[in-house]
Amino acid sequence: MGGYLAVVTLFLVFVLHLSVSPERLLILMLIAALVLGRAKLFLADWIPFLILFLSYEYLRGLGGQVGMPVHDVTALERLISFGLVPSLALQQAFYHAGQVSWYDIAATMFYFLHFAFPLGLGYLFWIVDRRTFLRFSRALIAMSFAAFVFYLLLPVAPPWKAVPGIVKIIDHTLPSFTDLPGIPVPATVYHWLTPNQYAAMPSLHAAFPLLGALFALRFWGRRAWPTLVYTLGVWLSIVYLGEHYIVDIIGGVIFALAAFYGEDAFTQWWQRRRARGEPKLVTTSRSSS
Repeated sequence: MGGYLAVVTLFLVFVLHLSVSPERLLILMLIAALVLGRAKLFLADWIPFLILFLSYEYLRGLGGQVGMPVHDVTALERLISFGLVPSLALQQAFYHAGQVSWYDIAATMFYFLHFAFPLGLGYLFWIVDRRTFLRFSRALIAMSFAAFVFYLLLPVAPPWKAVPGIVKIIDHTLPSFTDLPGIPVPATVYHWLTPNQYAAMPSLHAAFPLLGALFALRFWGRRAWPTLVYTLGVWLSIVYLGEHYIVDIIGGVIFALAAFYGEDAFTQWWQRRRARGEPKLVTTSRSSS
C-alpha cells in the first residue's frame, strides 16, 4: 500500500503534472480500500477526519485578517542563530536567480508533501492497526486546531515577507513541474481554501512529519527510521525555501510533542473512565453437601 501511494503520487506530479491535494489522495486511498474490501469502514473512519482537516485548512486563512498585529521574529532568529538568518545564509550560498537547481525542486517536493505524508502514513496505520490510526488522527486534528488559535492571536510573518533579500523560491520552482505550457492545471478543493501568509509560527510543516514519525517509531520501532530522515529533510527545505524560521520549527516541535503526549494522557484517562463505568461481574459460588 505504501508503494502504491508513493508511485501514484509521483505519477500525478511528474507525468500528469497535477498537484497533490487531500481530495485526490482520498480517491487513491478509497480505490485501495475497495480492493481490500474495506470501503465502508474507510468512509466511516476517514470522511469525518478529512472534514475536520479541511475545515482547519479553511479556518487558518483567517489568521492575520482579524486585526491582530503581525509579528516579525527575525530578531529572535538572529539571537538563536549567532546573528545569522539561516534562510538568507542558505539562499546566498545555494540559490541562483533565474536557474532552477535539482535541490530547489527537491526542497519544493518536501514542502508540498505536507499533506501527502501525514495522510499516507495515517492510511498505513489504518490498514495495519485501526486503533493507531484513530489515535494519530486525533492528535493531528487537535494539534492543527491548537495551532489555528495561535495563528489567530499571534500571526507571524515568514522569512520571505520579513527579511529583504530572501526569495520565495517556490514561486519559481513550482511551475517547472506542476504546469505544462498552454495546459491549465485543474482546480482542486484545496485551491478554494484561503491560504494564510502569516501562519509561520508554529510551523506545521515541521510538526506534521515529526508527529507522524513519533507514532511510526512507537508502532514499528527502528524500521520507522526513514520517517526521521524525511522529517529532517522537510525542516532543511522549509528554511532554505524561506518559508519558515528555525524558531518556527522549534515551535512546531513543541506542538508535536504536546499533541503526542497529550493524546497519550487522553487515551489513558478515557480507558480509566470506561473501566470505571463498566458493570462489575459478581460471581457467586454454590456449595453442595
